[in-house]
Amino acid sequence: MEVDPLSMIEDTDEHSLRRRRRLHVRLSAATRAELARRAAASGIPVSSAARQLIEAELERKETAGVDDADHGLVGLAALIAAEHAVLMVASVLPEGERRLRDLGPTATIAAEERLALLREGGQ
Repeated sequence: MEVDPLSMIEDTDEHSLRRRRRLHVRLSAATRAELARRAAASGIPVSSAARQLIEAELERKETAGVDDADHGLVGLAALIAAEHAVLMVASVLPEGERRLRDLGPTATIAAEERLALLREGGQ
């Protein structure tokens, strides 16, 4: 089987180009200075520092969506567990189902107030 030497060069060149493409960006003086400071502190070239920061931010953004989905699932699981507990308590109390219906609006208001407190505390 004969191998075309030109195809090997093209493959190598294409791989090399994919790996080493330049990206030209403009940075403010303050951003450039901070990038240079971080590079110097790490003992690496500015281009390497920029590449590391870009890759880290892209990775963080990629995993942020997963974290948000996980938080939603955790919240849903907590809600299901709380509802299950309430229904179990209501099933053993005299007139538990009626009490559950009567206290529903009060529970909603209390939950909204609790969420507001948590949001304020997080800011």
